[in-house]
Amino acid sequence: MSRAFAAVLAALVLCPSASAARANLGQMARSLVKSGAPGALVYLRTPTRTRAGTAGWANRAAHVSMRAPDRYRIASVTKAFVSVVILQLEAEGKLDIDAPVEKYLPGLVPNGAAIPLRELMNHTSGLFDYTEDQSFGDVILANPARIWTPRELLAYAFTHAPNFAPGTDYRYSNTNYILLGLVTEAVTHKPLGESLQERIFTPLNLTSTSFPLTIELAPDFVHGYYDKLDAAPLLSPSWGWAAGGIVSNARDVTAFYRALMTGKLLPPAQLAEMKSGSQADDSYGLGIQRDRTICGLVYGHDGDFVAWRNVVFATPNGKREAVVMVNVDASRVSWDQLIAAAKLALCRG
Repeated sequence: MSRAFAAVLAALVLCPSASAARANLGQMARSLVKSGAPGALVYLRTPTRTRAGTAGWANRAAHVSMRAPDRYRIASVTKAFVSVVILQLEAEGKLDIDAPVEKYLPGLVPNGAAIPLRELMNHTSGLFDYTEDQSFGDVILANPARIWTPRELLAYAFTHAPNFAPGTDYRYSNTNYILLGLVTEAVTHKPLGESLQERIFTPLNLTSTSFPLTIELAPDFVHGYYDKLDAAPLLSPSWGWAAGGIVSNARDVTAFYRALMTGKLLPPAQLAEMKSGSQADDSYGLGIQRDRTICGLVYGHDGDFVAWRNVVFATPNGKREAVVMVNVDASRVSWDQLIAAAKLALCRG
């Protein structure tokens, strides 16, 4: 963490006498760049306006500056979108999240009769995370542009024994959300991207949000850097699919969270389910996380797509949402710094 950023935190977060001070979003973005990010975005939505601070490069080689409307890979923030679709289907009586995954994907998941959808959504299924398989990582490195099918991803997970018996513990696993994407397709008889578009992107006018299966490099796309390598033209998003494949921007992500928290996407019963943790981990609900800040309880998620990392938080009443994004791997800017910046932006921006 840079000294400048640490000083901001000390003044605005740790010191009660600074409670009325407004955080400088531009200064926060510049501090993230000084810490090693090629570019950074700090974005805040309130009931009356949006504010943003940007710094550095969206495309370092072409000297394209970071801009607030730029699109980036939101990675695991995708999980909240997929969970909303599942819960909408539950509200419509088309599935039951307490029914086993075997009911919707017969014969696919080892011990699937003992794993309800809810345990996929809150990461208590025990299923091995396919992204942790060494041979999968080797294949990605050898051919990063490869287009993966969901079942190819699952094959890597199912070569491993479960981490624990279903429902007995918590361990984050991207495998869970690949399965939820397939459940959505089985129930709706539509591609997952089509359901996301019809149920979330179009109704909320999320015009900068998409679910690509191939490499996208539109002019407003933020390039991501792994060490000094530009991963944008190399890395297929298909290996993230329902666990992390959405491309969006700060305006759309905060609009989604506002709609979610204000009940525009889910009935009260399903929204309450989404916010509820498990006995194994009370802080992780169904595709969203609960956290504490100096301004109270918040909900959100973080996302890491190799060279794009972001954090989003929203207040429970949906009045304030904040996003922080950097286009670099974790060796350059710590997660603690990103999370601290997101909380500071939300509470003091």
